[in-house]
Amino acid sequence: MEIHVDKDACVGCGLCVKDCPMHVYELQDNVSVAVRPNNCMGCLSCHEICPAQALEHRGIYAARRHYIDIKVCEMLRKVV
Repeated sequence: MEIHVDKDACVGCGLCVKDCPMHVYELQDNVSVAVRPNNCMGCLSCHEICPAQALEHRGIYAARRHYIDIKVCEMLRKVV
């Protein structure tokens, strides 16, 4: 999977940073950057919350979208 952030579309709201349970994103110069793309579980919660639709996850298809509860993410962090 590859995460692409459209820097021209990103409005720097930071919703993806706050919403991502795996801390994949950071704001740099008011633009979201996937600084830890290997942490991405593919839940696509960031994609769903982005008001500018600036995030693209290449290699994941709409039929496979799923949301993983934060408690599950915390459990995974302990294992990983």
